Amino acid sequence: GTMEVKLDDTQWICDIMGEDKNIIEIQTSNLSALTEKAQYILESGRKIKIVHPIAETKWIELYSSNGELLHKKKSPKKATFYESLRGMTQICPLFLHPNCTLELLYCEISELRRKTEEPTQNQTKSRRRLKAYLPMGKRLEKIIRKEKFQTREDWEKLIPETFKKKDEKGEEAAFRKIDFTKEIARTKGTKISRWNQLLLWILEKMQIIEVTRIEKRSKFFKISR
Repeated sequence: GTMEVKLDDTQWICDIMGEDKNIIEIQTSNLSALTEKAQYILESGRKIKIVHPIAETKWIELYSSNGELLHKKKSPKKATFYESLRGMTQICPLFLHPNCTLELLYCEISELRRKTEEPTQNQTKSRRRLKAYLPMGKRLEKIIRKEKFQTREDWEKLIPETFKKKDEKGEEAAFRKIDFTKEIARTKGTKISRWNQLLLWILEKMQIIEVTRIEKRSKFFKISR
């Protein structure tokens, strides 16, 4: 494929265009920034693959002002798919289009920093607290694994098995947000439970789940069929 190609006569540039005119976009954060471009590509009858790297393992390398490596340490922070949900609120309905694929790349990366004498602000002025280093970019060490989201079934994998069973009457089991939170915390680790509200919201917007009833301000959901 060809890299950095102008998309037809639009204002957009594509990361990679294949010989079949299908598109690959690499997006490290906020996937919703691609919404309009992705919609245009899909409406033009082409396929789009959105590749989203997730830093599952991160190393920090600190360099002195003259380029000497001072130390290298493993960051305790581990990025998961769930943190990426915040950036999907606009684009998520497109993920179920038959010509759209979301590919997650779980990576090991190194973040390079240069030590400064004084705590400083970074170029984007996004720091709440000043720190005694400046970011110098990131380096991809290796791709650990890949995960594809292409079909409804792929997205349904995010729903705990407990809620996929039918009840005594043979009807789909309904679940409450609170049950969902407890179940995800139990099966995936408690840290993830804070993303549940967002996950449920996205699954509802994608029409993968639907509200069956509301009782005492509690919403009950079931998997849409």
